[in-house]
Amino acid sequence: MSFTLIKPDTKFEFMNRRFIFFGVSGAVILAGLVGLIVMGLNLGVDFSGGTKLVVAFSGEHIERDVIRQVVVDKFTAMHPEEDAPQVEVQDFYTGADDGNQVRYMIFTEVVTLLTDKQKASIVGAITSQFGEGTAVSPPEEGGDQFFITFHDEAPIVERLAALDKLFAAQGLERVVVESDKVRDLNMEYYKEVNLESPKGGNPEQLLEQIEAEEQFESRVAAFKAANTDVSYTVKIEELNSKMEEAIRAIPELGERFLAVESSTSISPSVGSDLLNSGLLAVVYACIGIMLYIALRFDFKYGPGAVVALLHDAFITVGIFALTQIPFSLPIIAAILTIIGYSVNDTIVVFDRIRENVIKMKGMPFDRIINVSINETLSRTVLTSITTLAVVVSIFILGGGLIQDFAFALIVGVLVGTYSSIFVASPILLALHRLGKKETA
Repeated sequence: MSFTLIKPDTKFEFMNRRFIFFGVSGAVILAGLVGLIVMGLNLGVDFSGGTKLVVAFSGEHIERDVIRQVVVDKFTAMHPEEDAPQVEVQDFYTGADDGNQVRYMIFTEVVTLLTDKQKASIVGAITSQFGEGTAVSPPEEGGDQFFITFHDEAPIVERLAALDKLFAAQGLERVVVESDKVRDLNMEYYKEVNLESPKGGNPEQLLEQIEAEEQFESRVAAFKAANTDVSYTVKIEELNSKMEEAIRAIPELGERFLAVESSTSISPSVGSDLLNSGLLAVVYACIGIMLYIALRFDFKYGPGAVVALLHDAFITVGIFALTQIPFSLPIIAAILTIIGYSVNDTIVVFDRIRENVIKMKGMPFDRIINVSINETLSRTVLTSITTLAVVVSIFILGGGLIQDFAFALIVGVLVGTYSSIFVASPILLALHRLGKKETA
């Protein structure tokens, strides 16, 4: 005896109850809109601006909340007058054999530790020491790089030493000063390395690479000693320094801490641009899907599918507003995935409706839709269950942004299944009846 979750001859009544489901959808969307207006979205660092760091530890896994709390406590201690910053931590895998190491990616809304007062003080110190003819471009919003152009050339080694001393006097512990000529030299070298070096390599090749790097370092040192320059870039890495300081201060973390392996920052204005681009991607996806469905089926099918997609997106975004789960780029990716999943379900139902319009000629259109939904119900439910099994597993076993991404997919799969049955098809029926009235 075979097991059947949903019998193939089901006769559930969907169309006659469509107004009930319209009311349910309206209530959920309204609740989400209220959440958006009252609380707004809890924008992640991708959109609000912030810093992403990869930190490495030796040994076994460390609880992410322990790392997160260390970072929060450090920033709070530095600026007690401000609210605690948003900090997220997730596991980070390089894809290679890391040996006895674990890595974590830390997201924080803090972009720089430099205040406007410090920036003005640094600019004043530079012009005071090197003369008013020295042009200094301080960091823009959320930045941490100074661009300095001197009025005269001087030996690179002397200028590097003078700038290191100046920034140290400003109380900055970690500063990277680079001559533009040296930077160009580095770029040329690494461009050659990337083009010529074989991927992987045996021990002999690796040894050759190490020797080549040592030779290049000697070449750079000689270049600095023999050349002059007027343009320099100064990068303040105080955020990395304070992060390391906070981690090393905790014994169980400090003794296992290896390094901050990478650090990238996004200013609030760039984050705002990313958010706008993400929302535009959703809009363009909906327009493209409407055109595709209109061409494949009929124009009256398109609006129903797009309304269902917007319904899914609005509810998902509304739930993120109500729960205040951080809204980040992976969530935009999840919404686009939800749109694709939902339209796939909707197309299956529409395809069956189109077939049944020919097979059941003369039957009222609402009855044709109802029969079509019942005929595809088993496929729809089974697809949703198998998809949810995977997504729920990711939600339970994942962490950080992966868990948030999985949560968005869980909401989207449930809402997408619902909308393909209770939203898209009733909209199609309404447009069909409207068309008949206009031609009458």
